[in-house]
Amino acid sequence: MPVVARDGFSSFSLDEVADRADVTRNLLYHYFPDGRSDIIRAVAEQAGHALTDDWVTDESIPLPERLVMNNARMVAHAMEPSDEWVIYQLARGSTDPELRAAINHFTEIVITAVSSNNLGTEDPPPLAKVALKGYLGFFGTVLDEARETGTPPDLLVDLLGETLTAALKSAKRHTS
Repeated sequence: MPVVARDGFSSFSLDEVADRADVTRNLLYHYFPDGRSDIIRAVAEQAGHALTDDWVTDESIPLPERLVMNNARMVAHAMEPSDEWVIYQLARGSTDPELRAAINHFTEIVITAVSSNNLGTEDPPPLAKVALKGYLGFFGTVLDEARETGTPPDLLVDLLGETLTAALKSAKRHTS
């Protein structure tokens, strides 16, 4: 993952991946028969899990705390940026259908979790789902811009939480 995150999907070296994994290039092809494309999908899958597996949806934790916990975790990934964040952002811009499907799968996991937390259902109404997908695009852009401009991370958690709340409130108002 670090090699792909550093060099990008089209420029990483299969030899370096093999060296870092302490395997031969032939063994790398044994596990990743399609080479570069299999490795890209594997790191995107790994990145997706790292970004979504610990999403907090525990109803015993008050909603504002869950929102802060989830946003703070993602802000930390973006501000570093972690290898997982870099790969997620690269994959979001990909035109590869299999890679897009993987990223869409993890986007749906986040939408389900956010909807569960904020709307009390894992299956948001269509307009709320549109708002959540738009929010996730906004979320990624804001975090990358904040990192590039040196915006303090503590300012982002509230901004993102308030934006999410406003987007869902608007979707609910227009659905009713």
